[in-house]
Amino acid sequence: MSAHRLIRALAALSVCTATAAAHAATFTVTTAADTGAGSLRAAITSANAAAGTDTIVFAIPGSGPHTITLASTLPFISGVLTIDGYSQLGSVQNTRSPDQGGLDTVLAIEITATTATTNGFMLQANADLTVQGLAMRGLQNAILGNTGNADASRITVHGSYIGTTIDGSAAGANGGCAIRSGFSALRVGGVLPWQRNLLSGSACGVMIGGEATVQGNLIGTDAGGTLAIPNGLSGNWAGIILASRRNVRIGGVDPAARNVISGNQPWGIAIWPNFGTGASVPIENVEVFGNFIGTDWTGTQPLPNGFPSPSAALFGGGVQVQAASIASAFPLGGFGAGEANLIAYNRGGGIIAANQALAHVDNRGNVIHHNRASGRTNVDLAGDGRTANDANDADTGPNNTQNFPEIVSATRTGNQLTITYRVDTAPANATYPLRIDVYDSLLGGSGDLIGQDSYPLASAQADRTVTLTLPTGARGIPFVTTATDANGYSSEFSPAYDVLFEDDFD
Repeated sequence: MSAHRLIRALAALSVCTATAAAHAATFTVTTAADTGAGSLRAAITSANAAAGTDTIVFAIPGSGPHTITLASTLPFISGVLTIDGYSQLGSVQNTRSPDQGGLDTVLAIEITATTATTNGFMLQANADLTVQGLAMRGLQNAILGNTGNADASRITVHGSYIGTTIDGSAAGANGGCAIRSGFSALRVGGVLPWQRNLLSGSACGVMIGGEATVQGNLIGTDAGGTLAIPNGLSGNWAGIILASRRNVRIGGVDPAARNVISGNQPWGIAIWPNFGTGASVPIENVEVFGNFIGTDWTGTQPLPNGFPSPSAALFGGGVQVQAASIASAFPLGGFGAGEANLIAYNRGGGIIAANQALAHVDNRGNVIHHNRASGRTNVDLAGDGRTANDANDADTGPNNTQNFPEIVSATRTGNQLTITYRVDTAPANATYPLRIDVYDSLLGGSGDLIGQDSYPLASAQADRTVTLTLPTGARGIPFVTTATDANGYSSEFSPAYDVLFEDDFD
C-alpha cells in the first residue's frame, strides 16, 4: 500500500472510531446535587447532545444510599439512553422469582423532589429510555412517556422501586403514576429476577396507553409481597390502568411472569379503554394471564384491592371494566396452562363491569373466589351484586347481562360428571353458540376449570345433558358455571350446585 493510501485508510479508521465512540457514550454521575458538573441533570443534557446510544452510570462517593432531590423536572429524554442505578457501589440485584417471594433488591440511588408536582423522566417522541436499579418517590409522575405518535418511543423499567421508600417498606408520596406510558411502547419488569419492579404508593402503578408488556412485578404491596402499600390513595385509580386495546401482555403463562397486583385502592386492574384511545380502535392481541389479584405473593393469603371502609362511596375490587365504545369484550385469562388469573379476597367484586352498556369482559378460566363485601359478588356485571336471570334474557347492560346456566340435575360417577342444564337466553338476545364453563366451587366462586360445553343454537332455551371427564383432584360437586356468548359476553356465576357441600375450607 502506498503511503498516500495508508494515510487515507488511517484517517478513515480514525473517523469510524470517533463515530463509534460518539454512538456509545457513557456519562458518570458523581454528585447527588441537583445541578452542576457531575449531576444527573447535567448527564441527561450531555446525553441528549450526543448522538446514538448512551449510558448514564453512578459513582457518587461516600456510603450510600444517595438521594438526588430535584427542584424541577429533569430535561426531556430525546435519544437512546440507559440510566443504570445498579452501577452505584452498594446496589444488589433481586434474586427471587415470583414463586420464591418478594424482592431482596438493595438500591443505592434514590430520586425525589422538593415538590410533588415535579415529574421525573419524560420522553420526547422517538426517544428510547431504559431505567434500572433506581428508587423514585415524591414525584408527580416518575416516568412519563410521549404524548403523541403511538409507540414511536419506548420505555423499559427493570429492578426499580417506584413510589416507595428506598427499602420498599412504606409509601413515598408519589402524586401521579409510577409509570405513565402515554403513547410510548412499554416494558415493565420481565421473567428474570433482576428485572422485577416494585410499583406501589402512587396514584397508579402503571398506566398503559400504547403497546406494553408488564411482567414479574409487585404492584400495590411492600417489597416482601405480604403487606399493602396501595396505589390509588389519591382518588379513583388502580394498580394498573389499561387504556390501550392492542398488543398488551400483563403477566404470562410462565410463573416467572406473574404480577402480584394487590393492596390497591380501589381497583387492582382498571380496564378503561376510553382513557385516551380512539373509539374506533379494536381489541387485538390483549393478554392478561397468570396474575395474582388480591392475594399476597403465595396466592393463599388475603391482600385485597379495594377501599377498607364499607362506608366508602366506591368500594372497589379486583378488576373493573368500563365502557369501550365498541362491541368487543376484553379477554381476561385463558384456558391454556398458566393462563388463568387468581382473583381472590378483594373487598368488592372480583370482576366488576361498570353499569354501562358497552363495558364487556370475557371471563376465561379464571379462579375467582372470596370476593365478597357490601353486597358484591365474585363477578358483578351491573355493579349491584348478583343479577337474577330474566325470562328470555331480554335485559341489557354490560355483557348484555348474559343469563347464567340453570342446573336441572347433576351426578358424579367415578371421574365422570353428568350435568343437565339450560340457558334461558332467546337467540335474538345473544350470539350462539354459548360457551359453558364449569368450575369447582369455592364458596360460590370458581376454583379450577373442570370442563366445558358448547350450547348450540339448536338447544336454545332447552335442557341439554353433557358428561365431563373430571381432571385429577377435581371434586365435581359442588360446582358453578358461566355462559359466554360468541361475542365473548360472559355471565355471572350460577349459584353453586348442591350447596350442602359448600364450606369455607376449600
